[in-house]
Amino acid sequence: MAASEPTGELVRRLIADVALLIQLYGRAIREHLRGMGRDVARAAVMIGAALVLGALAIFVAIVTLILVLDIWLPGWLAALIVLVVMLAATAVLVWAGIRRVRRRQAAWSAQVAEEIRWLRSLFPRES
Repeated sequence: MAASEPTGELVRRLIADVALLIQLYGRAIREHLRGMGRDVARAAVMIGAALVLGALAIFVAIVTLILVLDIWLPGWLAALIVLVVMLAATAVLVWAGIRRVRRRQAAWSAQVAEEIRWLRSLFPRES
């Protein structure tokens, strides 16, 4: 940038740079929202699957209770093993879904905090 550059040209370039910055932020926000939408959708599917498995676990628990009370044969043990496996799968799916949402939220919060620090550095306050 030359010292003799006209003020009008400097203002025009500044306006163009600000417009470009706004466009870039718009793109970044759109990309973030798309990514967050995908993550929320995947987490919702995982949590939905966990709810289905949880509902099925209730039926397995009922069948297990009936088998235990009705027949004292190894059949109840098989039903109990299935119940434990289903509950473990339910817990893993819920944990994975919640972890995914929290990870995305933490990344977004860190990015916003960094950008706020950057913006503040552009306009230092005099004490």
